[in-house]
This record gives sequence, structure tokens and C-alpha cells, in this order.
Amino acid sequence: MKYLIAGSTGLIGKNLVNILSPNNDVIALARRNYQFPKNVEQLILDYDKNYELPKADHLFICLGFPVELLDLVIMRRSVKKLFYKVDYDYVCNLAKQAKLSGIENISVISSVGAHAKSFNFYLKTKGLMEQKLKNLNFKKLNIFQPSHLLGERDKPQGHDVKLFEDITNFSGQFLFGPLKKFKNVKAEEIAQLMAKKSSDSSNGINIYTRLDI
Repeated sequence: MKYLIAGSTGLIGKNLVNILSPNNDVIALARRNYQFPKNVEQLILDYDKNYELPKADHLFICLGFPVELLDLVIMRRSVKKLFYKVDYDYVCNLAKQAKLSGIENISVISSVGAHAKSFNFYLKTKGLMEQKLKNLNFKKLNIFQPSHLLGERDKPQGHDVKLFEDITNFSGQFLFGPLKKFKNVKAEEIAQLMAKKSSDSSNGINIYTRLDI
């Protein structure tokens, strides 16, 4: 199988590269040079310019602008434009280019609680992105809605994020039934779920949360 992975240097993207590359042809889409495994092809893209995507069996879109914890609640005006540009414009354009190159199967990272009519800017943007991709009529569109992601990031986390994770890791033990989808989740687990669902027979629009792990 041939896979394209956008956001291949991020938390989920890096895990996907490691999971898929041993037994598949993987092309890592990145905005900068990165030390990927030797058998992974690297394609540098400038998402602000015109580009074309190579044909592949599946495209994974793992792009996301790194927002601070407080911006998830009330996003600062200075951050809104950058966040929207990456999480809506870049993601939707990637999907359009995939369609043009003949890619009919894609997976995208969204967020638990995403909704196009949400009053929360973060969740509204994710919801609008989902809506746009649904309208492109892919053979298979897998939408993943994780909660807060756990894992080692390239940039060190602030004390506020560490405190948040400590609190929510503890409080998550008391979430049961449908509420379990709001529990923190390891990025590696989401990447494994994405890889697994990319090769099954579930065509159409599929939405996955932490409950599907």
C-alpha cells in the first residue's frame, strides 16, 4: 500500500510514519527537512503555494496549529487567524488536492466535540472542516475525534499543560460510558487506530473517538 502522511512531524503523524513504514510505501509530507526512517520518502510542501500530490491509496491529514491551553476555551484574536489557516484552509486544500490526484480514501484528525455551530472557535473550526471534507464525496472519509493527546512533543510543555494532564488523567478515571470519549488518550493509540481503519472495508463517512480504541 502507498500512503501519504501530512503533518508527519507532529505527535500523531510521527507515530503513523513508524507504524506504517515497515511494510508499506510511505511518503511523509512536511514543511521542513526531518530525520525520517530510511525507507520513508520525504516531500517538502509549502501549503501557502500551489502544489500537487502524488497518487496514493490513502492520505492521512494530521495537521494542527499548536494552540495554548487557554486558547482552547477562549481563543485570542491573534491566534484565531493562524489556527484557522492551518486547521481549516490547509486541511481542506489538502483534501481537494487529494481528490484531484485521484486519492479516494483519506483520514483526518479533528476533535471530540467538533461541531460547525459550536460557540467555541476551536470546535467550530474543526466542525466546519469536517463538513467541507464530507462534501467532497470521498470513497472513504475517516474522521478521528480524539480528546487531549498524550505523548512526547518536540517542544517542551508548560507547567500549565502538565498540571492539566495530571488533573484530567485523574478525573478521567471517573468518566464512564459515552463520557469516556473525553478522557485523555495516547497519540500512539490514535495513530494505531488510524492505520487499522485505513485498510478495513468500511467505506463512506466514518467517525471514530477514543471509544473505538
